[in-house]
Amino acid sequence: MHSTRRALAAALSVPVLAGLASPAAAHAGTTHAGTPHWVLLLLVLVGLAGVGLGVRAVRRGGRELGALAIGAGTLFLVGGGIGLVEIQVTPEVAPAWSEWFTLLNVGVAVALALGSLIVVRWRWSERPRYVALGGLLAAWTAYPAVMPNGGLTHPLGYLVVLGLPLVVVYVLVRDAGSRLRRALADRKARVGAGLTFLAFTLFFAVSSGTLTLNPDTGVGLPDHAFLTVQGVASPLVYWPAVEFYAPSVPVAGYVSVGSLVLLAVLGGLVALNAGLVLRQWSRGESGSPRAMAGALASSGATACCCCAPALYGVVGAAFGTAASPVYWAFLDPTSPVGGLFLSASVILLTGSAIRSAEDACRLPGSASGVDAAAAD
Repeated sequence: MHSTRRALAAALSVPVLAGLASPAAAHAGTTHAGTPHWVLLLLVLVGLAGVGLGVRAVRRGGRELGALAIGAGTLFLVGGGIGLVEIQVTPEVAPAWSEWFTLLNVGVAVALALGSLIVVRWRWSERPRYVALGGLLAAWTAYPAVMPNGGLTHPLGYLVVLGLPLVVVYVLVRDAGSRLRRALADRKARVGAGLTFLAFTLFFAVSSGTLTLNPDTGVGLPDHAFLTVQGVASPLVYWPAVEFYAPSVPVAGYVSVGSLVLLAVLGGLVALNAGLVLRQWSRGESGSPRAMAGALASSGATACCCCAPALYGVVGAAFGTAASPVYWAFLDPTSPVGGLFLSASVILLTGSAIRSAEDACRLPGSASGVDAAAAD
């Protein structure tokens, strides 16, 4: 048993070491920290396979083996993903078709707002708060394109960003507040949610550019560590941020009020869904369609909110500068793609949490979560 654990620990250390090794890799090269890009991509694929096999094992009753495979696959995904994100090739000239981004952005935002209104009126007419959430996400999507100079200092931008967590929390409390409290009273669910939040925080920080383990060095760049306070224009507006740089580690990045708000929303929703799925699995419902739907929604939305920069890292590693159209489509602030991915993430995760909370509080053999509420 001990030899097996040592072998497993050695295997799991591979992706982590790949992401934390020497900073000698160039952003436009073919290696990262001395590791070929194809190796990093292989780690990502192995991680995906591990997670898939783990979910399958859990469905068949092998919870311990499944949890081990999911944990190992997640580590491979995080390690390989960090390496790929760190080698992005940044194009200098925007393509001519990017001039259409403003019009596309407005069109997508209008469609999102009207779609929310129509769907809620047709399906959940007693829950107008869903319209408020859809309208706020539409405003987030359109904001960079319609505001003068990107609206980087306009008070409306601060209201949109700070309003998102308030609306999400309000929706969750109104539709699943008591069920969420009962479900998260389970210790395994809380521990799983906490570990998920930590893993998400690491990958989100690297994929969003707030943390890099491969800081640029060269002419005109400082050769000494520093810690300073400045403004960072993300998300939507300027936020006070603490910037740090330690080339000898190597590590660089920043922590801003805005990035913490975004992390709280996305990371909190991902962790909440993970905890609810673990709660269902611990009750022997690992094979139920609703439990698997919650797991898929959680993992799919996690990919949504992280894959804008991460996808470009993968494509850039494979195709180099030829992948520049993907860069502008995903990372240009006036492109509608980023807003769409954020909206899809928030909507999927919030809806999944509400549905999973009901299932997680249902007594075995009962037809609805009301029975669990009565039992309490």
